[in-house]
Parts: sequence; structure tokens; C-alpha cells
Amino acid sequence: MDAVSEATHSRHWTSAEFAVISTSVSAGAGFDPHRHEEDQLAWMASGSMEVSVGADRWHLRRDHQVWIPAGVLHEMRFTEPGELVSAYVDQRHRPARTGWERARVLALDPLGGALLSHLAAGDRAEGRGQSCFAILSDLVAEAPVAREVVALPQDPRARAVAVALLDRPDDERDLDAWAAEVGVSARTVARAFVADTGRTFREWRVRARLHAAVGLLLQGEPVHVVAPAVGYDSVSSFISAFRRRFGVTPAVYAGRSREMPD
Repeated sequence: MDAVSEATHSRHWTSAEFAVISTSVSAGAGFDPHRHEEDQLAWMASGSMEVSVGADRWHLRRDHQVWIPAGVLHEMRFTEPGELVSAYVDQRHRPARTGWERARVLALDPLGGALLSHLAAGDRAEGRGQSCFAILSDLVAEAPVAREVVALPQDPRARAVAVALLDRPDDERDLDAWAAEVGVSARTVARAFVADTGRTFREWRVRARLHAAVGLLLQGEPVHVVAPAVGYDSVSSFISAFRRRFGVTPAVYAGRSREMPD
């Protein structure tokens, strides 16, 4: 599966140099650990997925894309039904700056999502496809690394807690209760969250709740339904937390996302 290129202004793409593929996926399905000969750019146009690359594990929705270099072992699991769009390109054409030999999560420009959807639809004029991919390549080359993405702990016990919280974001149990459920001390789980995600358990749970809220908003759920579904006692506190995290209100975020093609 694969991705993009570097400075494309000075070169002409041909359809043989890239491929963009759309795949319908179901919850619980996935791809076991594997590698590709090409670089891959993977994006969930709808639904969500868990991506594992070495010690890194990320839970992603349509506001992020993951770059996986050629030859890098990775695994995907789909936590909701949806559409996976993957772009593949020969590694000779990856961005020129350093760092692209490692997997990374990138923020998605709305135009990038539109281009991926357009290219995945196929049956486009050859010249248009080449032009679209050239623009997409430039966007990916300049895309910022997403530091705010929801990372999952590597420790299997802490990871079990994280996965359960993503599945039940309104669960109010504290760290002691969750640690008891997986059979370890609260200190062990707390250390694992900080070591593996860079965030305390409390900080991580806030991000996980807002991440789950995005999924519900994209499904068309109203704010007053989403707030208690992700563990907030009041709509106003949910809106405040969401604005701090994403810079806009839930309603504005959902409206912008609806403008992106499905």
C-alpha cells in the first residue's frame, strides 16, 4: 500500500508510478503483519483503524493519515466498518527531506482527502489523475506530523485498558479499578501509559473520549447525545474540552468534515 512523492513541480507523473485503491472493511477485520515493496499512505475515509508499526500503535480516523515506508513491517485492525483508501508509490519518489524512512502519522489536509477519494474512484482521465497525484504528493510532503494522535500503550495490560476505554469512553471507573480488572497495580498501568504514549492515564482518557466523540459526530449524532456517550456530565463541559482539543466547537468540526467527500 502506498504513498507519495517529493517535489513534483519539476516532474511528470505517469499512472504506472502510483496506485490509489479503496477497500471496504468490516469491524474486527484487518491485515496481519506484512510489508510492501512501495511506500504507503493509508487513510480511513470513514470508520476507524488501529495501526501497529514496531512499538508504535495508533488509533486513527479520517482526520489523520499514516505514512508507512517500503519494507516496514506493519499491521492494521479495523475497529469500525468503513472505507480504507491507500496510495502506493515507488520509494524513489518519497519526499526529499529526512525522516520519511520511518512510519509517521500526518494531519490530513481536506484537499488531500478529496484528492484521495477522487483518485480511488478510478475511471478518471489520464491527465487529470496525474495532476491530482502531483498535488497530493506536494500536500503529503508538507503535511505536519500529528503529535496529538491517540497512541496506544505497548504494554499488553495497559493496552487492554486503552482498548476498553476506546470501546466504552463513558466508563467512569478510575485507574485503580481498571488496573484491578487487568490484574496489576495502578502504578504499573500508570507507568506504562506515560512510557508508551507520553501522557498520563488521565490525559490519555480525555483524548480518547474526544477521539470517540469525533466518530459519533461524523456519524451524524447531535452534540447533546455525544456528550454523555463519551463520559461528559454536561454539554457545556464537553464543548469546552472539544474546543481546547480541536480549536473549534463540535458542531463546526462536524460541519467541516461533512464537506469532505465520502
